[in-house]
Amino acid sequence: MHLYYMHCVSEMKVWVYNRMKQEATYTVQIGKPSVDQWMSLRASVGWASFSEEVAQKSLDATPFCVCAMDGDELIGMGRVLGDGVFSFYIGNVMVRPDRQSEGVGRAIMEEIMAYVDANAVPGAIASLMSIKGKEEFYTRFGFVCRPDETHGSGMSRYY
Repeated sequence: MHLYYMHCVSEMKVWVYNRMKQEATYTVQIGKPSVDQWMSLRASVGWASFSEEVAQKSLDATPFCVCAMDGDELIGMGRVLGDGVFSFYIGNVMVRPDRQSEGVGRAIMEEIMAYVDANAVPGAIASLMSIKGKEEFYTRFGFVCRPDETHGSGMSRYY
């Protein structure tokens, strides 16, 4: 069973993480980060960087984005690309390594799935490509690993 909740675009969620008496508070916001924030987060997880112009163009073309913030610092994010009705691609879900295991990724994915659930028509598909070893995380949100009985393993073309 998945616990999704409704939200409005202007609402911010405050998540509190308490583990071994260490408390971390962060907000989950609907909206896009700045280019500098996004490039810094990408670098923290070891992902490629690109020019400010390319990064801004990519963010501008993003119909739905979720950011996890600790004050003014971007500690995690995820994007949904696609037509917003039938085809949804979940991408760039990442959490700064020193903030992993605090529920940040779960909070981001819950917001993403609330958006997809609210907008998907019957027969729609939401897809993603998991980093190797992170597949189990996404199965908690109803995603299935491929290949299976009816689907191939999926394909990518890199540039």
